[in-house]
Amino acid sequence: MHQWSYQMAYPVLFFYSMHLLKRRHIEQVKVALPVVLKVMHATVSECVEEHGSAAVDLFNAAHGVGKAIQEMCISMFNKNKDLCAILGLYSLQNIALVSRSRQQDILSACGSVVFQSFRFLKTSGFTYRGLLTGSDVTAATVELSKEEDADFMEHFSFAMDGAALSVVWTLMHDDKDMSKYAGEELELAVKEVQGNHMEKWEAINMLKYVLSSIHYPWIIKSHSLNLMLILSGEDHVEEINNHVDFTCFAHRIFETLKAIESVMIAAPMALVRKKAFAALKKVISMVPSSQRFDILHGLVNNSTSPALTAILLDLVRQEVSRESRQADNDCIEDEGFRGNGLPRWASHALELVELILRPPEGGPPCLPDHSEQVISALNLLRFILIIDSRGQRSAKLFRKETLHKVHSEWLTPLRPIAEQIQLENEKDADEITKQIVCMLNLVQLVLYRCIELVEEKMKGC
Repeated sequence: MHQWSYQMAYPVLFFYSMHLLKRRHIEQVKVALPVVLKVMHATVSECVEEHGSAAVDLFNAAHGVGKAIQEMCISMFNKNKDLCAILGLYSLQNIALVSRSRQQDILSACGSVVFQSFRFLKTSGFTYRGLLTGSDVTAATVELSKEEDADFMEHFSFAMDGAALSVVWTLMHDDKDMSKYAGEELELAVKEVQGNHMEKWEAINMLKYVLSSIHYPWIIKSHSLNLMLILSGEDHVEEINNHVDFTCFAHRIFETLKAIESVMIAAPMALVRKKAFAALKKVISMVPSSQRFDILHGLVNNSTSPALTAILLDLVRQEVSRESRQADNDCIEDEGFRGNGLPRWASHALELVELILRPPEGGPPCLPDHSEQVISALNLLRFILIIDSRGQRSAKLFRKETLHKVHSEWLTPLRPIAEQIQLENEKDADEITKQIVCMLNLVQLVLYRCIELVEEKMKGC
């Protein structure tokens, strides 16, 4: 869309704004808003960075439409619920769209536009608590979701994004007026949400809309992670969560964790990647211990990045350490021994080791491309073997058949492959091959130690 196209769009929006002011009827709002929102969506989608200011001007023009609806809401006796719901969703859609604007400094360029929409949210009866959890969006959607309004509702597809973003913008913007508007309301809302484990999960899951999208800038995603870390808090919540029916949250939590992973993989700044990793660990730690291995198993199974898989396997190792210590302290095994002689945590961990060392598609793992995840899988196996050699659990985790499988199917086939690839790469002297050789050295170091531990156990069987 060219600069002149943006300028042509402004009169259209002002025309509709004046039209609404004159007619003051909800049906006219439903006719006008789809046109306005389509123009704004197209502007953001097609606007190049050098024309970013034109997009901001267009959103300022669209403010007139919101102002007209706001005046209609205020003038009506007891307020029209449908009209207030429309104003709230329209404001959230605008916040989401303006957050996609391609500005070099989006905070200073778009802050005033977002602040204008905040005033409309207050008129609509939206609260920070309702925005954090998405409950205000749900309530407004239910209010308007009548059969005849199905097409109309499609124009507010980013309302949930906008709800999360409205809180993020409040946290990241230093504008005095915005701070005055927020006051103590946001701080109080965060504390209330933190104190309610159901609402805390809802609020954390709301941020997946921002983190998973490719359309929002990294600075907004970074502040979204800040909010996630604030919401998760420092309090230990596992004891409470263990008494919660987690099944209703499991799918959404998994999606949220995948959204965090996407930031870990794609963020160009190391600080943002580290922040995403901290958020990932924190959210996983909030999952009830009885469900945590299932979540980790799903993340590893769905990972397409060897580096990320390696990180996840290290989290599994930490969880194995925690579970085994807990079992030792209680002098009991988690859920007792299964038919195959393995407690639940060991069974889950070994399944993941096998997933990496014996890929489902067949054959050995792909070296050197998957060296990182192979090292992590071997380290996890080594850790379990060491655990099995200590204390009251000594030699209880592995039966003879299991040891034979680990030795003959997981470890032994990997040794000649690693050695051969290392020999081939040692012939070259460039930097990449040096890195490959270093990684393969680590693979073999942990591999040989695992083989030694397994063979020692096999002698004792």
